[in-house]
Amino acid sequence: MKLFTFKKIDINFHLLLIPIILIMYFNNYMLEFIILFVVLSFHEIGHLIVAIIEDVKIREVNIFPLGAIIKFEYPLGIEPIKEIMISIAGPLVNLILFIISYKIYINFTGIILLDFFIEVNLILFIVNILPIMPLDGGRILRGILYIHGGFKFANKFTNIVGKISLSLLFLIGLLYVKDIFEIIILATMTIYLYKAAKVENEMAAFILTRGIGRKKKKLKNKSVMKTHFLIVLKGTELKSILDIILPNRYNIIFIIDNEGNFLGNISEECFFNGIIVNGVTENIETLLINSKK
Repeated sequence: MKLFTFKKIDINFHLLLIPIILIMYFNNYMLEFIILFVVLSFHEIGHLIVAIIEDVKIREVNIFPLGAIIKFEYPLGIEPIKEIMISIAGPLVNLILFIISYKIYINFTGIILLDFFIEVNLILFIVNILPIMPLDGGRILRGILYIHGGFKFANKFTNIVGKISLSLLFLIGLLYVKDIFEIIILATMTIYLYKAAKVENEMAAFILTRGIGRKKKKLKNKSVMKTHFLIVLKGTELKSILDIILPNRYNIIFIIDNEGNFLGNISEECFFNGIIVNGVTENIETLLINSKK
């Protein structure tokens, strides 16, 4: 439910929050709920502050029973370095809160539920830095790999690491659960993260396409952009080149033969149009021939 709009940002309130508050209140868990809600909200505020600094536009803020979730105007395909910075901010807030509260706990052990506050921040920090999409750690890993190896490589590698990490997390969790209720929670969390990661992986092509469109807009506005040059042998399939296309750079592809003779070059736009028309298994020289017609 939409509450109001602040500086073109929609502030939404989930109706499920009302019965959750009532349940917590009548079961004497209100203080724990407030602490959890506040900690999760601070986590998202960390993301929010860095997003504002990095000039990433925010579309809406959703207030859920377990905190607030921020949606950006470009939720898919944010510039990698900005995605890394924004993703780091949330866990960093939890780490700072953990350190401060732990030092206070050492000197003032009588503060009510301070130990719970410490535990919540530590758990949120550890869980969120795991290299699993769509957790912050997964986004950080994907962003780093994206910068150095292109989006397709980054997405594929992050997906593999995420599945391994998620499996290990589930197995380790089984060693510590004490009853069937905790097993259900662990299994539910694992299934949710697995499905969320699968959705992220399936959206890879759309993310890449969105990034290309944004780059063209950026080039038009600023009239200049850093360039990434690729040297490719004739006969190379387009899908192999796609793996090393870099974000935030205008990619220009030079084609040479087996003796190293220069055959010509094609632009990034020509490359992606070639994928649309001919498919990813087409050879690069086909695009070069078509560009000369």
